[in-house]
Amino acid sequence: MNQELLDKNEREFLSEYDVNIYDRPSVTNDIIIFTTGDKIEENSRKVPKKGMQVLLIKRDDYPYKGKWAIPGGFVKNDESLEEGALRKLKEETGIDNVYTEQLYTFGEVNRDPRTRVISIGNIALISKEDIRFGDYKDRKESKWFWVEKNLVDSKKDETHTINKYILKFESEDEEIKFNYEIIEKIERTIFRKKENSYKTLNESNDELAFDHYKIIDYAVDRIRNKIEYTPIALNLLPRLFTVKELQNVYEAIMGREILNFRRKMEDMIIETDEKIEGKPFRPAKVFKFNENWEHNF
Repeated sequence: MNQELLDKNEREFLSEYDVNIYDRPSVTNDIIIFTTGDKIEENSRKVPKKGMQVLLIKRDDYPYKGKWAIPGGFVKNDESLEEGALRKLKEETGIDNVYTEQLYTFGEVNRDPRTRVISIGNIALISKEDIRFGDYKDRKESKWFWVEKNLVDSKKDETHTINKYILKFESEDEEIKFNYEIIEKIERTIFRKKENSYKTLNESNDELAFDHYKIIDYAVDRIRNKIEYTPIALNLLPRLFTVKELQNVYEAIMGREILNFRRKMEDMIIETDEKIEGKPFRPAKVFKFNENWEHNF
């Protein structure tokens, strides 16, 4: 069959196609913006410890009116997923200068009480100093929340490894807290199939909207995994930095102390004779990203 006849048949098929044959779920974008912030230190000469933060917005409409949520919203038919993500981020937070990448697709049947909604998770890791909050008419109230995920128990049975985590959120002003217990059950097979269950803890005085605690949990795990084989964490630092500053960023993301850190970073960063402006003291050694670095398995 020649191409012209194929094209004709396809045109006829498309002209008669009924879009109502199949149900059409709605599609949304959720944009998880991570950064790190300095924890208060009594000694001003000491390099500040850092903690990981996530940006949340307060919903001003039902469902979950008044609850905190990841920025995002419905995708339009005439825009790509990436365009939709950036548009909603700009409308709800005023941020329009960040690079995002897709995280995962969340599609549990009853995750949204309005209708069947499939959500595309997107993540960004960026220095807070580089974020610009524009003044847009639809901009919602937003806050930075400290986020921590800590392993509190781990055990094994004949078929599974069972891990218990606590996922904590606290607003920068310390007014809002919501904590979740996560039970992670991993099959001890080649495929490592994993199931998570979540429970809100009593010390919480608020809650996240929808299933956004699951999305942020997944995002934290992805970022922790990704910094082990990419230089993504360097987005949280200026071009020049000390090893201690870099280590503080890594430990804030991983939620634990990292031993032999300098040795693990020796190929990714290089020492420079340049000076860091604005420091109250001159650090012994200053580093920058090694642009020739490549991850070797």
